[in-house]
Amino acid sequence: MVTVNLPGVDRFDAGQQPAGRPPAPGRLAYVQAFLNTFWDLGRDGGGELWSSPAAYGAWLRARGFAGGASDADLERAIELREALRALCLANHDAVDAPPALVILDRVARAVAPAAALTPSLRTGALEPAGDGPDAACALALAIVFAARADGSFARLKACPHAHCGWAFYDGSRNRSGQWCSMRICGNRTKGETFRRRRGSRRP
Repeated sequence: MVTVNLPGVDRFDAGQQPAGRPPAPGRLAYVQAFLNTFWDLGRDGGGELWSSPAAYGAWLRARGFAGGASDADLERAIELREALRALCLANHDAVDAPPALVILDRVARAVAPAAALTPSLRTGALEPAGDGPDAACALALAIVFAARADGSFARLKACPHAHCGWAFYDGSRNRSGQWCSMRICGNRTKGETFRRRRGSRRP
């Protein structure tokens, strides 16, 4: 793993998860962290860590990439993030999301030349030889490619609650996890369903 100094974030650290849920293992945690730069777990509209090119640049530097991001870099990163989220939502039903795959392929073609992904005997994985925003996106794509091949990506899911989307790792034996947290979004959904049913029964 690569540990960086600004501000001491491990590149492959997914951070604290809702309800103490374990993060995605190994390098897949980077993709989880990439996805969870936007969340809506609270009732205040959630948060966007990449609210500007400067904010995105700070996130890059914290994970050991060269800082400095343009509007186009930010737009590409968010497009990639939301396409990955669409795949993680599709993982609930073990299906593909063709429009998302088209976006991922297009982003891969755009970032690959500058990122220069190369095999590393040290890590046993593809690593970006380049740096900066393109390398950050390329690393996410390389990890997803490997995780789809070994089956672990199917366990990375996005919470389907309309006001969440948090990426969580489903470590259950039969891959039956549905929510980022049963206590948060599971209970939200049950309450909303109950209120809808009760409302529909009223004359």
